[in-house]
Amino acid sequence: LTITEPAVLSAHINSTNVTCFGANNGIITITSPTGGYGTYEYSKDGGIIWQASGTFAGLAPASYSVAIRDKAHTGCVIIFNPAITITAPAVLSATVSSSNVTCFGANNGTMTISNPLGGYGTYSYTINGGATWQSSGSFTNLAPNSYNVRIRDAANIACEIALNPALVITQPAVLSAT
Repeated sequence: LTITEPAVLSAHINSTNVTCFGANNGIITITSPTGGYGTYEYSKDGGIIWQASGTFAGLAPASYSVAIRDKAHTGCVIIFNPAITITAPAVLSATVSSSNVTCFGANNGTMTISNPLGGYGTYSYTINGGATWQSSGSFTNLAPNSYNVRIRDAANIACEIALNPALVITQPAVLSAT
């Protein structure tokens, strides 16, 4: 009589980090399971809660203890080491400076968005609340108006913040004399 045992449990693990500071959209995917008796369950908390799918979505930045078990023999569990860490980028920020129009009726105001930080390191800028974006933080030939100044992560364009939602470029009063 020969007593056999199933192959050791294994699988591939992929993770996707959170796209924007404060978001909870990280993903862990466990694919290509092998070993055991051919049916599997998966856990992201070290085996406390199990599910039939190997996809865990809506994850916050944290460390996850990912495990697989043989559904036919639930005592057969493999916890993958090291734990899978889902990270988030730093909050977006930048410095905004502006200069007002120099003469009544002119359109020579300027705005500069500089020292961008956070996100994944590439940025787009807007001064019209997101109607149009550009890769440069320099805006010239501005008329007197209120501008909605924003920055977004060019790698994750849904990740944007308002730097100043109502930055006002002013102009002096019209010259007059008697």
